Amino acid sequence: MDLDKISRLAEEAEKEVAELCSRLVKFNSAHPDGYTDEAVAYIKKYLDEHGVENEVHASDPKKPNIVARIKGKGNKKVIWVGHLDVVPEGKPENWTYPPYSGTIADGCVWGRGSSDMKGACAAAMVSARILNETKDVPNTVEFWFTSDEEIGGGAGARWLAETGRFKADVCVIGDGNGGGLHAPSIDLGCKGGAGVKLIARGQTAHGSTPYLGDNAIKKLIAGIPWVEKINDYPLDFPDDLKPAIKDSIEYYKKTQDLTPDQEKLMAHNFYTPSVTCNIINGGVKTNVIPDYAEAQFDIRLTPGSHQLRVVQRIKEHVKESGIKGLEVEHRDLKPDDTAGFCETPDTSFAHQFTDIIHKITGKPVNTKILTGGTDGISTSRIAGIPSLGYGTSLTGQAHQSNEHITIENLVLGVKIYTAVPLIYK
Repeated sequence: MDLDKISRLAEEAEKEVAELCSRLVKFNSAHPDGYTDEAVAYIKKYLDEHGVENEVHASDPKKPNIVARIKGKGNKKVIWVGHLDVVPEGKPENWTYPPYSGTIADGCVWGRGSSDMKGACAAAMVSARILNETKDVPNTVEFWFTSDEEIGGGAGARWLAETGRFKADVCVIGDGNGGGLHAPSIDLGCKGGAGVKLIARGQTAHGSTPYLGDNAIKKLIAGIPWVEKINDYPLDFPDDLKPAIKDSIEYYKKTQDLTPDQEKLMAHNFYTPSVTCNIINGGVKTNVIPDYAEAQFDIRLTPGSHQLRVVQRIKEHVKESGIKGLEVEHRDLKPDDTAGFCETPDTSFAHQFTDIIHKITGKPVNTKILTGGTDGISTSRIAGIPSLGYGTSLTGQAHQSNEHITIENLVLGVKIYTAVPLIYK
């Protein structure tokens, strides 16, 4: 099948892919529960109806993963990986359409997860159908729909990789922003995390006698800026990543509507950690001095940076604060652990992937490192499969209220996800 036919079949599936995306959005798979069982049952029903071989794999029955498999004539295998879990929707009043309505309007599908990344999952479902209806597929292809990506892949990609279920020659990660028709790009890799929790301990007392207590919330507020000092810590990523970092910075400058200050911060945080305090907990009642409070930080690091060094520097900052009763909690890290993953752009797979997207879009294809994390950390680093990303997400839509995805991008995703296993050599 040539690219013209692939494009025609994808365009004919415009209504189908939009409706699939809409239906997936209606399944609330948001954390903290992150249940994917209803979405997986829906995908299985679709695959069964179209005669596509599939299997469900689960370490947690409420968080299953499903794979669609189309057997090829040759001995090579291409896998596609995308996730079904989503982040919470936040305040409903901030949404034009209800967050789990899956409303189709103005050439878009609206709702939590539409862009990150149930839209790409819908495109992959249609690609699986098209490929299954195609004779003489040269490569075996598997489309994996996973759980738990938003919390590290524990019941999803990480578990699938650790148990040897991911086996392939190459992998396409369907997450992220591929730039659409106007600024197409592939992801060479993604940043990783070194999240920490700052804990403050004090002494409880009655709210009317604060002098008898030691307010943990007050300590926590004073300690947060000391963790944020890590924003200026120079990262120790490998020198050979510098060209990819430079390309990434230029791409984000071109494709995001940033102020000069935002551009400066974006570029800065490829060379230093980004750090945001996103959750604060403390206190039990308004008339009780709190003896415990905590703040959770999202800290992102450029691929290849040593996570433990960053955490140790944060601990030093907190100690330097001189605030008594503060401690830093973090997950177990080894000295040689590094963040994220990144592939070289000079592989046959990268050249073929870029060429396919160029021929479909008619535009030069950029390469970048994704600022968010993806299941590519599991497929690349744990399963050892060369992994490159192309997502259908719109710029700035991930984790936002009023999240949406254009139907144009969904159709483009069908074209690309169908073409790669047919053309890869």
